[in-house]
Amino acid sequence: MLTQLNCASCIIDDLCGALNLLPLKEETKNEILKESFQFLSQEFSTDKIPSYFITAVHRILKRISRIEIPFKERRDKCNQLGIEMAEKIALEAEGLEESERFPFLVNWAIASNHLDFRTVGTGYGFQMAEIIEELHACVLEGIKIDQIAEIFQIAKKSSEILYIHDNVGEIAFDKLLIQELRRYGSSVISALRGGPITSDATIEDGETVGLQEVASQIILAGSDTLGISLNEMSCELKNALRTADLIIAKGQANYYALSEYNSRVPGRIACLFRTKCQPVTNKLGETGKINVAILL
Repeated sequence: MLTQLNCASCIIDDLCGALNLLPLKEETKNEILKESFQFLSQEFSTDKIPSYFITAVHRILKRISRIEIPFKERRDKCNQLGIEMAEKIALEAEGLEESERFPFLVNWAIASNHLDFRTVGTGYGFQMAEIIEELHACVLEGIKIDQIAEIFQIAKKSSEILYIHDNVGEIAFDKLLIQELRRYGSSVISALRGGPITSDATIEDGETVGLQEVASQIILAGSDTLGISLNEMSCELKNALRTADLIIAKGQANYYALSEYNSRVPGRIACLFRTKCQPVTNKLGETGKINVAILL
């Protein structure tokens, strides 16, 4: 999905939300904003995906602030919360039949996409105590666009599945779904970012929640980009996209990229996410923020 004109305000809103919580001097914040505005005034267009621009302004933030891992404490807390919640969900899942267990785990994997602490998700200033209630509410809301049954049938027949992750915290729920996919005899390749940016999960985050215990292989998706990048994806990811029978992509940013890249992918692409803005929901023919499990 390409950028739309009203994406501009969301990009700035996201950056300002981040700056409001970082321990920076006002002049440093102003410098970051000024350079970001200059970048957008020169580069903003509707022929790139939105995450290209969000990545760029957050890289400006990292460079000028000299904070190697912004929001490290929030990232770590999200992972810990995800681990604790996923342990409870795993116990519930074990009591279900296979045909019930797959949609149950997909529903939680999508609900956990709301753990995104950017302003489009729970917000940079989120309170951990409120997150559990929000995730339960997402699960109870159900899937608005639901192609889980079709995804299940494809997964059962797939020898190789590529799982492209999104955020810290939710990767603990992804772990449960990968574990289920491995039960079908599938090889599952787990793709994570090589560097931290906003709430996106890195290879180190994957190790924290134990993805290496369930995935057949963990690969580098690319550098510190919001979602996968059409221009900066790794050779490992390009190869996996060519060989996988099924690609499961988490999060809206990965939907941006893969909805533009899907003509170059021989396998089927399933996108699991909660929409974060009206332009995306509109594109899917719905209104409001919704839970989605779709095949491109």
